[in-house]
This record gives sequence, C-alpha cells and structure tokens, in this order.
Amino acid sequence: MSKIVLLPEDLINKIAAGEVIERPASVIKELVENSLDAGASKITVELEESGKKRIRITDNGEGMSPEDAEKSILRHATSKISSVEDLFSIKTLGFRGEALASIAAVSKLSIITKQKEMLEGCSLKIVGGNILDKNIIGAEQGTSIEVQDIFFNTPARKKFLKTDAVELKHCLEVVTHYALANPNVAFKFTHDHNILLHSPALQDARSTIASIYGIQTAKELLEVNYSDKNVVVQGFISKPYHVRNDKNQQVLFVNGRWIKNSDITNAVYEGYHSTLFVNKHPVLVLHLQLNPETIDVNVHPQKQEIKIEQKEQVAAAVASAVREALQSNKLMPTVDVNTEQQITFGTPIPRKETTTAVKYPFEPSAQTVFAVEETAAGYGGQESASAVAEQYQSTELMQEKLPPLKLLGQVHKTYFLAETEGGLFYIDQHAAHERVMYESLLNQFLYSKVEVQKLLQGEVLDVSVAEKISLEEKKDELKALGFELEYFGGNTFAVKTIPLVYGKVKIKELLHDLLSMLENKKSILEKKEEILTRMACRAAVMAGDLVTIPQMERILQELSKTELPYTCPHGRPTLMKVTVDELEKKFRRK
Repeated sequence: MSKIVLLPEDLINKIAAGEVIERPASVIKELVENSLDAGASKITVELEESGKKRIRITDNGEGMSPEDAEKSILRHATSKISSVEDLFSIKTLGFRGEALASIAAVSKLSIITKQKEMLEGCSLKIVGGNILDKNIIGAEQGTSIEVQDIFFNTPARKKFLKTDAVELKHCLEVVTHYALANPNVAFKFTHDHNILLHSPALQDARSTIASIYGIQTAKELLEVNYSDKNVVVQGFISKPYHVRNDKNQQVLFVNGRWIKNSDITNAVYEGYHSTLFVNKHPVLVLHLQLNPETIDVNVHPQKQEIKIEQKEQVAAAVASAVREALQSNKLMPTVDVNTEQQITFGTPIPRKETTTAVKYPFEPSAQTVFAVEETAAGYGGQESASAVAEQYQSTELMQEKLPPLKLLGQVHKTYFLAETEGGLFYIDQHAAHERVMYESLLNQFLYSKVEVQKLLQGEVLDVSVAEKISLEEKKDELKALGFELEYFGGNTFAVKTIPLVYGKVKIKELLHDLLSMLENKKSILEKKEEILTRMACRAAVMAGDLVTIPQMERILQELSKTELPYTCPHGRPTLMKVTVDELEKKFRRK
C-alpha cells in the first residue's frame, strides 16, 4: 500500500500560510502591496489589539468584480502575471496569488469591494478558507479587507506571537516604510481607534519623511540623485554627524519594493567611508530603479530579499551616489599633503601623496602659551608650587590614584599633556571625562538619587511615531535617569529636566539613542551598563573641544577618585606614559 498521499487543500493552505504569514505585520504588508498594485491613492490601516484581534485595510483602488473577489482567495490566482515570461520581468509588488489565500486559511476574513463602473459592490465572508456568505451591497470604489482572530485555527503559530507592543511596532514598520516609498499616496494608521500615523499625499518626499521620522531629521537629510547605465539611485541620507545607534531608520526600495539586501547596505557604508563614528549608523531612505529583468524577487516567501544580476556594479553605483551626495555638500573637507620620505635605518621608504581629511583644524588664535619659570619645573618644592599657583591656581596635581602630575596644556584639542616624574603623560580628555561621568551616573542611579537640573525653557523633542510609542512606554524609566518629559502634542515632547552632570550635551540626540537602546526591553536594568555608558559618553568633553587648565585639573582630580581611573567604560586607556628613557633613546642620547 502506498505511504504517500495527497494532502487536503485546507492543510496545503495552512502550510503555505506558515511561510507567507508570520504575524499581523505580514498580513498588513501583503494587503498594502495589493492596494498599491490596485492604484490606490488613499490607504487606511486599522488595528485592534496590535492586529491580533482585528486588522482592516481600506483603499480607494480599482476594486474587484464579484467573480474576481471569489477567485482572489484561491491559491495561485492572480491578475499580475499570466505566463512564464512575466515571472522574469515583474513590475508589481504582488504576483504569486498566495497572500489572500494564506490569510483566509488562518483567519476569519471579510471582503467588501466595488469597481468604479459598477453600481453595486460585493461582500464575502470567509472562515478558514471557506466562503460562508456572499452578498451584493452598496459600497464606495475600492476594497476593504477585514481580518479577525488571526491564527484562530493554528494555535501552535498563535502562541509564538510576541507582546502587543512588539507586534504593533512590526505593523507600524510596514506602513511607515510603504508611506516612505509612496509619498503620493495618503496613509493613515490607527490602533484601538487612536491615530498613530497620518501621512498625507505629498509630491515632496522630504515632507513625507518629516511626517514619519520628524521634522528635524528630515531637515538634516542630504538628497541623493545618481544614475548610470545599471541603476538610478534617489532618496535621502543623513549627514555623518546626524547618525543613530541602530539601523531602524534605514529603508531600501528596489523598483518600489521594500527589501533587505546586505550588499546594498554595505555599499552605503562604503560611500560614507571614514566619516562615520564607530558603531554609528546613518539614516537613509533610498530608492533604486533597476531593470526588472536583472533582478529576481521570487527567492523569499515574503519577497523581502532579492537577487541582483549585477550586484557588484549596483553596489559600486550606490557607494558613488552616497559619496557624491556628501562631497557636493562640502561635508568632507580634504587637503593635499606632500609628506617627506620617512627616514629609517637603511633604505628610505617613499611616501605617496595622500588626501587627508582635516579632523580638527589648527587655530593659532585659540592657542594659549603658559609661561612657566625654570624654577617651577621641579617637584616637591614649595617654590615650584607657589610659582605655578600664580599662573593657574595649581598645575601640580597630587592625585589619590594617579601619580603627581604637572599639566602643560592641551595637544590637538584631544589630549592633555602632563609632566610626571620619569616622563610625560598623554591623557585622552574624552576617555578620562567619560570614566568620571560614568561612575558618577552609576552611583546616582544605584541609589536612586539622580541629581537633575530644570530647564527654564523645555527642550522640544520631535520624535517618529515608533519612538513615540517607546517613549510613552518608558517614560517612567527615563525619569529615573533624570529625564522628565511632558507631552506637547502630535509627535512632540518637551524635555523638562536633565541629569545635573550634563552641560552643553546634545539632549535630543542622546534621547533618540536611549529610546533605540530601550526598544523591546522589559526594564532599564537589562541595559543599565550600556545606557549609562552612552549617557556618560554624551556628557563627557569630546575630542576637538578646547579645555582650559582649571577644567583639566578638575577632570583629573575627579578621575583620581574613581574606582577604575585607567580605562574608560569602553575599555580604552585614559592615559599613557612616555618615559624619559624612551625620549632619550628617540633623540639618540642613549
């Protein structure tokens, strides 16, 4: 007797649904793509209980006839392709005819649709893939699809859904991405009758970005406009210093399809080259137009991954597009330097002419020379201490955990230079101050005594819709860190208090970082070390900041009282010693 049997149609549909429909966001993605393929200029997404209870997508597209509406829930029934040749030149977002069949197989589905030329629309009710009811009704042009009780008949899949907050963010991600891809289409997203996103139809793509990611982010973006024989690259990228701690605001589209592709993403970073800070990520919304015949979008059940025939050439074009956008906005100053040959023992090594980015330009007018009398150079003597005190209080620091130091000044606006017995110390100003800030914040946080300062005029914080959700969830936890925020309307909050240790730090950038770090975390305690390290990093003086001698003294005095003064919270050394013996060897005195 044969052991191989044909599976029932309903079981086949449920298996297929497991590949295409993972969560409520998958439903939204498939239905929004269908709406866009139908030529809709207005799409409304309504959720209840993060889509677990109900999802409704309404559009004003071309609609379906009653006959097509019934066929739409059948597997591999589609109006997008009709031959094998069509499969190799796909110009629509949907094409396999699996979406509605898969959704219908694992939910209670209803469809209301009407074509423009028809007087009446039709209504279908489907449960578990079977049509239970169909009627002729009055309706507006377009299609409205309602999905209730997703995975009601596949409990094993239902139990793998995440919390409401996580599922809601995935749903919102889909809608925001397709709103970014289609600025001429009006999108509205509501959850439990609350409007979370309203992106009106605009011809200006930057305005659409502003409605989703915030006005300030949109203002800081640079426009990308590049083309060659293989690809057209258009969109927006952030300036090198307007970056994020995560990649949540990086969106790629190929021929209007939201995709994920590591080759293209890596090419973007190659375009930025060395202008980005370590572990920082740019904001980007990039649209690539490729010949449909050179890509394969049928390699992933959810159509989020694609294969590109000439991926090396496309990647090179993307890198060039990013590089040109940066250079045309004069964000990467360069200078040609003719370096002398390096003298070594043996044959001289020729150095090629190079182009070097000027990181911190030399400013003679900003340099200060501290005149120190010869007698002040000694250690331990009363005369030495008093002579130095007359110039800048005290340049000789008797540290608790550091050796006695006599500050000489600042080098390249990055390092303190100090004399010590037996040599010189180079102190990284950022690393040293970061250690001080970190331990101060840590002690305050552990004892729930974070000292705050009230802002006379609240700092206005403009956030994206997704960040707004995170902020509302983590409002009390942020307050425990010293940040008190007040809702200002729309996607705007007013920052009322900040930790006392902060000075001229960029509060908005820090809060954006903290929100991304707290995303999908149950408690601030889970990320305590990382969060406090980030806060300390933001609060500390930076490389490139001009620091006075009294400020240097204060930093070093506080550093000497820390538990681990010799490294910053990231593990980098705070200071390094060059011995007199080493100096004498370099000058061939030995």
